Amino acid sequence: MKKILVPFDFSSYSLAALKTAQKISVKSNAEILCVTVIPSEVDWELLSDEAKKKYPDLTEEFEEAQEVLPDYIQKIAPGKSMIRQIVRVGVPNELILRVIQEEDPDLVVLGAYGKGYVEGNFIGSTLQKVLRKSPCPVLAVKEALDGNDFRKVAFASDFEPRSRVAFEKIKPLIKLFKSSVYLLFVNIPEHFTSTQEITSGMNSFMKGHEELTFHQHIFNDSEVEKGMIAFAENQNINWIILVSNDHTSSASYLIGTTETLIFKSDLAVLSVKS
Repeated sequence: MKKILVPFDFSSYSLAALKTAQKISVKSNAEILCVTVIPSEVDWELLSDEAKKKYPDLTEEFEEAQEVLPDYIQKIAPGKSMIRQIVRVGVPNELILRVIQEEDPDLVVLGAYGKGYVEGNFIGSTLQKVLRKSPCPVLAVKEALDGNDFRKVAFASDFEPRSRVAFEKIKPLIKLFKSSVYLLFVNIPEHFTSTQEITSGMNSFMKGHEELTFHQHIFNDSEVEKGMIAFAENQNINWIILVSNDHTSSASYLIGTTETLIFKSDLAVLSVKS
């Protein structure tokens, strides 16, 4: 793992994301790209220097952020990680995705909510859009994860072939912390699956990953999300990996399991596309 991208907007959730990224960086020596976007409908990067003079307030904010952020980050989240500050002006989710395309990070760590969050609201729109369009795995957090948290992880899946493809993308992170992987299938009445079929899928999934420690679990519940949350609580697991569909070409984005899980629990959720 060489690069971790962290959108930072001065909220407590973005601080949790940064501290989580630092824990990963300490183990991997990855560079952290701390991206701060000054919100604006103006596409700053397309403006000439002359045109930018028409927006003195944005110019001042931009320059101040570049000057203040390095010392501020070091004060609130001191650490040995290499942190590169990136300041942009524009629509946050668009600029974050643009930097992802430019920098090609191995992982994005993002707070579940942004600045101005109101208690009880659904997850932040920036997170939703980044989850939808990011080509790399996205770890959404509400609270900072520490080294102990990374030792156990739930991998919730149907264990179809596409889950193997997704798992390969995040296997380096699992190996980094020597995490025990709790394979989880949540069985619900509407889509009941036999134990034999689930176990067969899990056994096939584990082939080729003999160096890892796996535990197989089938958990029964009325809803998939409820089952995942209850299982994590029972096993004292604080982060979970979900395989998501690729929604980049969708005209509309339906709220799925990933977003619901983030909203309804304090779990850190790593979304990875198959």
